Order: sequence, then C-alpha cells, then structure tokens
Amino acid sequence: MIEEIDKIFRDDKMRPITKDDFYNLNYCEAIVKEVARIIPIMRSFARCIDKTDEIAGYKWPADTLFRINIDAIHYNKDYWEEPDKFNPDRWMVEGFESKKYSFIMFGGGLRLCPGRKLAMIELICLMTLLFRKYEINLVNTDSPMKTTNIGFIVACVELLVEIKPRN
Repeated sequence: MIEEIDKIFRDDKMRPITKDDFYNLNYCEAIVKEVARIIPIMRSFARCIDKTDEIAGYKWPADTLFRINIDAIHYNKDYWEEPDKFNPDRWMVEGFESKKYSFIMFGGGLRLCPGRKLAMIELICLMTLLFRKYEINLVNTDSPMKTTNIGFIVACVELLVEIKPRN
C-alpha cells in the first residue's frame, strides 16, 4: 500500500488527489474491500418477504422476516479461499469478481446503497491522505480489536495506534 501511494505521489504530501490518482490506487481499494469483508460495518440485516415464497426448499408465508448474517457469508469457504485470512491480494487477481451476494459491503439488489461509489472514493482518499503523510502502527499487534454493537452497527471502541510523521 505504501509503495503504491509513494509511486503515485512521489513524496509530494500536499498535492490534491486527482481522478487519475484515484483510479490508480488499486491496492488501497483492495485493502478497503478486504477490511470490509473481515470486519463488516453491520453483522446482519433484515429482509421481509411480501408474498408467500419457497426459499431453500421451505415454503414461507408472506411477512416472514429473515435475518441475513453477513459474517457467515463473508467467512463462507464456498465463496472465499482462506476466509479467515486477511488477504487484500485476492481482490488484485486479474478478472476477480466476488460471487453474487458473497460480498455485502453496501448491501445488494434493489437496496444497494446509492452512496457506495462516493463512500469508496472517500475511504480510499482518506486512507491515502493519512498514509502518505503519517506512519501509523498498532501499539500491540497481538491485541484483538475491541468492538461493540450499537444497534446493527459494529463500532470500534479501542484501537491503540502510534502516529508519526513520515520522513
């Protein structure tokens, strides 16, 4: 990631990020996607069917509420090779496309987040702005990240990092 950022910005820590820069930050995008796969913002969401339907061999009545478990999907061995491993390189394979509905960063189908493209631009640019100016390291790499659920949202409650200006 740092190599990609340095290659694009060549030690210029002040130049604004251009559209061309953004389209060349492929590894940064892969990291954002892999983080969202490993630690999704929401662990689950609900969907309700409006008419009787057969799903997975069972007949379900109208108004049945289903809870979609994002963690179970993002860690499913049928969809992901080595699902427990943080591996942004999986997104860099030529022609790689996650299986339909196996990656739910912004929802899916008709309820796909309309702001997803802007959100990706913001996440990638924020990461780039921070890491091109600062060296950011975990204080304790063996310490698990502490999270809590606030309603349906997963929030980090403690992540100790050391931040130093890059030389």
